[in-house]
Amino acid sequence: MKYLIAFVVFIILLLAYMFIQALSYKTRHYELSGGAEFRFLHITDIHIGLLFISPSRIKKTIEKTKPDFILISGDFLDHRKHIKKLEKWLKGIECGIPTYAVLGNHDHLCFQKDTNFKNEFMQLMKHLNIRILVNEIVVLKNRNNSFAVALVGLDDCKSGVLFNEQIFEGLKEKYKFVLAFSHNPDAALRIPEGSISLFIAGHFHGGQIWLPFNLEYLLLRKDKVSRMGHIKGFTSIRNNRVYISRGLGTVLIPFRFFSVPEVTVFDIKL
Repeated sequence: MKYLIAFVVFIILLLAYMFIQALSYKTRHYELSGGAEFRFLHITDIHIGLLFISPSRIKKTIEKTKPDFILISGDFLDHRKHIKKLEKWLKGIECGIPTYAVLGNHDHLCFQKDTNFKNEFMQLMKHLNIRILVNEIVVLKNRNNSFAVALVGLDDCKSGVLFNEQIFEGLKEKYKFVLAFSHNPDAALRIPEGSISLFIAGHFHGGQIWLPFNLEYLLLRKDKVSRMGHIKGFTSIRNNRVYISRGLGTVLIPFRFFSVPEVTVFDIKL
C-alpha cells in the first residue's frame, strides 16, 4: 500500500512540475554579429486554447527588449471557438511594433474544417496590424535607413501553399542579411543551399514532453528535420543557419517536460 501511495504522490508531483513548466518561459537572446542594428523578437506556437502565459508577461518582455520588429511563426490556435481569446491575447501584447507572421499547420487545419473561418482570421490579423506573409519578401530598413534586411515569410510547407525555391534567387547578393521564417523546420530542406543568413521556425515545441533517444520524433512524427535530430536551438541545414524555437503554448495536454517555453530575441549587425 505504501508503494502505491508513494507512486501516486510521485505522479502528482510530476504533473505539477510539468504544469509549472508550461506556465513559465525564458527569453533567449542571441547576438548574431556582435551588436544590434536590427532587433527581432520571435514568438511561435501560441496555441491559445492551451496557453497559460499571460499577455501582460509577454508585453513586459517586449517593452524591456525593445525590438524593431516582431515575428510570429504560426499555430495561433487549434479551434475556431478560440478566436476571441486569441484576439484578447494579441491585443494584450500590442506595443505598436511592426509585426509579421506566417501560418502554421494548426491554423490551416482550422481553415480546412471551416472555409469561412480563414477570412475571419485574416480580417482579425489585419485589424491588429499583423501582416501575414504567404511566400513573400519584405524589405525592412533600420531607423536611419542605413541597413536593410530581406525578410522572407514562408507558408507552412505541409499544410499551406508550398513555396517556389526561386523566391531566394539573388537575395543574398542584393542584401547583407536574408532572414527567412516559417512554421515547420522542414521548410529548411527546400531552401537553396547557402542562400540565406538565418532561418527561424517552431513546430516541434522543443519536444513538449521530453523522451530519451529522440523517441517522440522517431515514433510519433513524420517531420524529416526532427528525425535528423534537430528539434531545438541552432543547427545548420543545407549550409544555412537554422534556429528552432521551443514555442510558447502546448497541444493535447497542458504540460511540458524539460522543454521550457520561450520568446527569442535576435540582434543583427553587419
